[in-house]
Amino acid sequence: MAKNQIKMLNETVRKIPLFAGLSPSQINAVLGVCQLKRLPANTVVCASGTQATEMYILLSGELAVVTGDGTRVATLAPVTTVGEMGVLTRQERKATIETVTDCNLLMIPRMGFEMVLEADLAVQARVYRNLFTSLADKIVQDNVRLRDHLLEKAAQEERVRLFRRRAEMAVDLLVKEAGMNRDQVEARLDDQLRTGEHLRVLIVDDEEEIRGLLRQTLADYDTLEASTGEEALAALRQGGVDLLVTDIRMPGMDGYALLAEVKQEFPELPVVAISGVVSDRDAQEYEFDGFMEKPLDLQGFRQLVGEAVERGS
Repeated sequence: MAKNQIKMLNETVRKIPLFAGLSPSQINAVLGVCQLKRLPANTVVCASGTQATEMYILLSGELAVVTGDGTRVATLAPVTTVGEMGVLTRQERKATIETVTDCNLLMIPRMGFEMVLEADLAVQARVYRNLFTSLADKIVQDNVRLRDHLLEKAAQEERVRLFRRRAEMAVDLLVKEAGMNRDQVEARLDDQLRTGEHLRVLIVDDEEEIRGLLRQTLADYDTLEASTGEEALAALRQGGVDLLVTDIRMPGMDGYALLAEVKQEFPELPVVAISGVVSDRDAQEYEFDGFMEKPLDLQGFRQLVGEAVERGS
């Protein structure tokens, strides 16, 4: 490689957490075993279940992480590393990585990388320290997201209990003030519910717990549920749905594929997406009428649904 290329790559590699703290000469040693690769769009970079014989640094373009069932769960932008865990642990790859656009990558073969680590124990210690730090940060972030989700779920369940208690008190008050017995009051309320106009929302998520949480959050809507994209399309073809709320990561037909089918068959139907693995930036590339990351801000989610319904009406 030319000197200007090496200098540019040296600056790029220094930005990557795995190589943080390495000196220019140490980074040059890593670059000495690298190869520049340019791959066209829709090319498999590494496949799930294969041995990790190399890792990659994405210099330009966009990559996608694809599960064994073909679900695209995330996209990767420069500058990031791919496959480093398999190289360092010698485990099989857990997911398939493919190019979304034309990509420039720096390929680091495992054998050459191991030779660099063995030749300089300081590099080896720094790289493994960086790896453990990255893993620890990821665990902390995951725990925070789980904690926030559980706290929001508990708060939502408390709100549901409060609403139920208030409803019971309202029925008791009607019985006392209107001179009707409880059965008469509940019959009148049921009649009002049946004859009133209620918007219908179809909730699509492969996790029953999430569907239940969304159903409770949208208690003043008529809700239908589906656990797959295929089930959702079947429900939509029955008619009467005013809004579709779908998870993006699902087995079989994911949220992106479902959106494409819906826009073709039901172009006027608003579609709101939720996901814990896709960012707002990634979702903006698609024609969703709204998007929110998990764990959900349930009050914000209700507002998002209301706005989507209003725009679609």
